[in-house]
This record gives sequence, structure tokens and C-alpha cells, in this order.
Amino acid sequence: MSKIKDCKVLKALSNAKDKFISCKFCRAVDKVWHNRFFRIVWVRLAFLAILVNLVIECLNRLSVVSGLRHMVTNPLVFLFNTLMIYFTLTFVAFFKKRIFVGTLISAVWIALGIINYAVSDNRVTPFNAPDVKNLEDLADIIGRYFSVGMFIWIAIAIAGVIALIVVICVHSTKTKEKINYFKCGMISAISFGALMLFLNIGNATGVLALNFGNLRQAYRDYGFNYCFMSSLLSNGVKKPRGYSESKVNEVVHPTESESQTGEEPTTQAPEDDKNRKNEPIDTPNIIYVQLESLFDPTWLKGLDFSEDPMPNLRKLREEYSSGYYSVPSFGAGTANTEFETMTGMNLDDFGPGEYPYKTILQKTACESVGYDLKKYGYKINALHDNKGNFYQRNTVFSRLGYDQFTSLEYIYDYEENPTDWAKDDCLVDEITGMLKYSPEKDFIYCISVQGHGKYPEDTSDMNLKIKVTGNDVTGNPNGFEYYVNQVYEMDKFVARLVEEVSKIDEHTIIVFYGDHLPTFDINDSDLVNGDIMQTPYVIWNNFGMKKIDEDIQAYQLSSVIFERLGMEGGVISQYHMSKRRQEDQSEYLSDLKLLEYDILYGDRVAYNGTLPYTITNMKMGYKYIKINDVKNVGENVVVTGQNFTWASHIVINGDRVSTTVNSEGELVAEGCQVKDGDEIAVIQATSGGTQLSSTSIYVYGDPDSLKEYYDDATSADQAE
Repeated sequence: MSKIKDCKVLKALSNAKDKFISCKFCRAVDKVWHNRFFRIVWVRLAFLAILVNLVIECLNRLSVVSGLRHMVTNPLVFLFNTLMIYFTLTFVAFFKKRIFVGTLISAVWIALGIINYAVSDNRVTPFNAPDVKNLEDLADIIGRYFSVGMFIWIAIAIAGVIALIVVICVHSTKTKEKINYFKCGMISAISFGALMLFLNIGNATGVLALNFGNLRQAYRDYGFNYCFMSSLLSNGVKKPRGYSESKVNEVVHPTESESQTGEEPTTQAPEDDKNRKNEPIDTPNIIYVQLESLFDPTWLKGLDFSEDPMPNLRKLREEYSSGYYSVPSFGAGTANTEFETMTGMNLDDFGPGEYPYKTILQKTACESVGYDLKKYGYKINALHDNKGNFYQRNTVFSRLGYDQFTSLEYIYDYEENPTDWAKDDCLVDEITGMLKYSPEKDFIYCISVQGHGKYPEDTSDMNLKIKVTGNDVTGNPNGFEYYVNQVYEMDKFVARLVEEVSKIDEHTIIVFYGDHLPTFDINDSDLVNGDIMQTPYVIWNNFGMKKIDEDIQAYQLSSVIFERLGMEGGVISQYHMSKRRQEDQSEYLSDLKLLEYDILYGDRVAYNGTLPYTITNMKMGYKYIKINDVKNVGENVVVTGQNFTWASHIVINGDRVSTTVNSEGELVAEGCQVKDGDEIAVIQATSGGTQLSSTSIYVYGDPDSLKEYYDDATSADQAE
């Protein structure tokens, strides 16, 4: 111990500490801090709230300077967010160990800020309440965005914070003052009342927005605390003022004079199109191809490319109907672009950052392009080259009218890009297979994944075909060059899909569009189109539809297609067809919100009080997976059949066994045997182990079970 005390380093540190504490500045601060005013616990808590909020806003903006600037330039917003923290800190006064409780509450707030920092820095879209509700999906994404080193640092930081809190808990002193619970309760109530008053005034004056069109920008404008709590507490479409049966009927069944204020309600194609008639001009196959994170890289100002990264899409956009496609999110939120595109509903009317897939669509079916096309005899298919339970699509799609959903677990042969996402080229054979497989006309909603982030900062070991110069606006030059080359490959996928579909002698429409921009530090001012919420779209067809260029919202796409084909659609799409071009866009959007509330949360007046859509018995995979035979071969069990994939697993008597996939027709379970009466099935499961589907039970040693099963499978296969 004496040696430690004599250590020169410790002595030097001790002397430095003593000198710092005894300096004039520290003595002045100590004097102020311990004067009569600042010794009041409520005043100290106010200063703590200001400090905590400043730390959170610096983290929110990924910059100390930006955080300080926000405090100075947006004092009312900063004050409101501070008041939120202060309200939670008022509960410190109810406890004897005030330092410990104050530290604990502050740590929770700062922890949320740190999580937001980590998520925003990697995903761009800020951390919000749906992320908490979607922990399984968030974990999957984080595993791709965060390196092992980052996880280690996060674990160390968490352990350090926990250790600090424990130390403070053990060693913090108790206040000697007698706690006046009535006074403490009154001050907490007053601070809450002030918070609510500020909130209502802020909403009324526009200081605090009620709706967030761009979540990333909203976090910067209104602060982390307000935006996060809004996303936590606000879900669904709020009941509009004036909601009534008569108002809904007025919107759904407008008088002739009212309908003519916008586009006249139509059940036929526009008069400037080809083959006009009162009946649909055709019932072609309709394919939506949603391209992950796709936009035109040449829209970024000041960049030069060694060659055009998307020549095929550019050529299609020159020859076929095209324009800008306004989507509900930036950098993330694929499922919400899907929701708008499928349902015709505006995500701006839902809670901040809400995913309807995880909220209302867990409870009810919803009008969609799929249900609308069923009345024309279409087979409704979904296709995605990522895992099937992501965003709970394997459940939600049955609420949107889908008959079949083919996810990556049902695709046998595919390649991965350097960041381990499936390359989109595998989708060509799946789409053409669906078109050839079913005798009906097909609607296919295809969701690609190749362009997904995170984009690598080190690309030195990659042989990238396209080089980008002047690339200093995205925050990750190497990652952007990698992204551009992924776009180039996605563009080749588009060309091959068009080529292969053209060989099939069926009228077909393919709509290509991006779901959102990629996760780079891009702002409106960086783009030639001036809007980070716009992606490109084009409507290819093989039967001579007239080229009509227009910019549309994602929630208007299906009404545009129905209008061009002379189809009626449902309540929502008919509303868009009749009103989307009217001059008064505020009325158009407010009445759309009225319909959304009525259909999902209200009395369903638009449907005469009864939802006309039922949840479908959706089949996973468009190909039928069959067991043809089961044999003991040596010490192994060999299952032969059809349409097995990498995600196929043998199940014996209810227990999943280790399975080797030899081919699409053979699976092997090593080190086990089956005997007469054993029940065998083949399931499809995600990489995380979630079961998506199963074959019927095959009873070993019972020839009748094979015949019965095979007959059922054959009839079902033929019915496809």
C-alpha cells in the first residue's frame, strides 16, 4: 500500500485534481451551486434536464455543434423536450436516495439517445417506437449493419453504465430532509400540466408537428424526445372531425356535380389511351417489381460515372409511361411503401414511424389491389428474395388478399452479393414460373432485396465495374460506389425480366419502382429533382398502351393502373380515380383520411357496415413441395420428393432433425433411422428457425398413406 501511495503518477494526478478544485472558476461554480437558490432540488433537476436533453440532441444530430445550434435556434422545441425530461425527474423528490434515482432516470434517457445515435449513424432512419415493437426484425437488420467490434463496444458501454449505477446506488447518501409527498406530487402534477399545455399550444401553432412526412427530418426539427414519444403513443388513423355516416356517403357516392370537380369517376381507360371501351381493354398479367433502395444515381449533383449505372431502366423510362414515385420514407421502411402501394392509403395519416403491418393488419383484412383484382379472376401472388417472416409478411399478406407467397425459403438456386443479400436475378425464373404455372391471369407483387444496405466503407477487395468520381456528398464514397454497382446489376435484372416475359404469349404489365432512397447522408439540395422522398417508376407493357408521363404518390399507383385498363377497383382506388387530379388537394387528402378511418377503425359505412374481404388461406410457395418416398439408407434417412430447397428440414415424429439438402429432389437426415408407423414431414423454415409451412404427414411403412398423400398433393398441384 505504501508503494502505491508513493507512486509519482498518482501523486501527480492527486495534485492536479486539488489544483483544479481550488482554482477560481471551480470555487465560483461551487459557490453558486451551493447558494440558497441552487440548493433547491427542483432547480437542480431543471439544470440536469437541460444537460440531459443537450446530450440527447447532440447524439440525435451526430454532432456536438449541431446540438448546441439546435438549442439556440429552436429554443421552444428544446424547452419542450427538456420539460419532458424534467417531468420524469420530478419523481426523484419522492425518494431518499435522490442522486441514485436521478442518475437512473437520466441514464434511461441518455441510453435512448445513444441507441438513436447508433441506429441513425448506420441506418439513417432514426430509432422509433416501432423498432421496439419489431425487435425480431430489428435484430436481423442490426446484425447486418453492426460489426462485431461495434457489438463489443456496445456491450462494454452497457456493462460500464450498469456498474456505475450499482456503485452510485451503494455509495450514494440519503437526503436528511423529510419528504413532503403532497408538495412533490403537486410539483409533478404542475410540470405535467405545463407539458400538456405546451404540447397543445405547440401543435396548434405548428411549433410541434402532428404528422411527420419525413421521419429523419422530423427528428431534427422537433427533437428526439417528442418524436420518439409520438411514435410510441400515436398509432392508427385518428378519428377525423366531422366523421359521420352522411359524410362518408357523400365522399363514396358524390353527386354528379361534385364528381366533376376532379377527374370524372371512370370505369374505362382515359380517352387519350388506346383501345377505349366501357369494358376493360384487357385483363393482362400485372406485375409490380419493387426495387430495394433504387433511385437514379445520376440525380446526385456533381458526380461523374465511368458508365451509365442504369441504362436499361433509362431506356424503358424514355419509351413507356414513367415519372417520379413519391414514397412514405427515406432510407428504410420498405413495408410501408408496400402498404401504400397495395392499399392506396396514405401513411401520413397513421402514427409517426408506424408499420401498419405490425398494428392494424394483425387484426383485420384490408382493401387492396389484390382483393380488387380477385373479382376479375386473377391469381394473387407475392414474391420476395428475403426471409418470409420479415415484417411478418407470412401472416400479413393473407390480410391483403394474397393466394400465394414465395419467399427466399422457397427459391432453390440464388446468388448473394458481398453484403449477403440475395441477388435479384433469381426472381426472373420465379416470376416466369408463376406466369406459366397458373392458367389464370396473374398479379405478382415482387419485392427485391439486392440493393439493401449497409454499404461497405472498404471496397478494396471488390472488382467494381463502375467508378464514381466527385463522390463527396454521400458520407460514404466507397459505399456509394458499391451501391451504384448493385444498381447496375439490378438494372440488368430488369432487362432480363422484360426479355423473358416478352417470350410468354400473354399480355403483361410490369411496373418497376424504387421503395425508397438508400441509406446515405443525402438531402433535398443534393438532388436534381430536389426531393429525397422520390424514386423513379416506369410502366412497361407488351400490348401498346400509350405513354403517359406523370408524377404519382405510391398510394395512387393501383388507381393509375386500373384507370388505364378500365377496371373499377375498390372504394379507395375509385376515390383516387375520381379525385386525385382535382385542384383542391387538401380536400382530396382529408377525404382520403376519412375513408381510411372508416374502413379500418370506424363503422365501415363505405361497405354498408360489413367488411367485404376475408383473410385468405394463403399458401407459402407457388410450387407444391412433395414427399415421394422415405428410405433407410445405411445409417441415414433419405427423403425423395420435389421442390425441396436450402430451407427444407426433415421432421420425424414431430422432432426436427439435422438435414442435408442434396438436391431439389433429395434430403438426407444423417445418423437416424425410421421404423414402421413413424411420421415424416418436410418443413420450410427461416434461417432463424421459424417454420413457414409443412408437407402433409407421410407414415413410414404404410403404402396407403403415400397414395392418399400423393393424390392430395397432385390434385392440389393441378389446382394451382
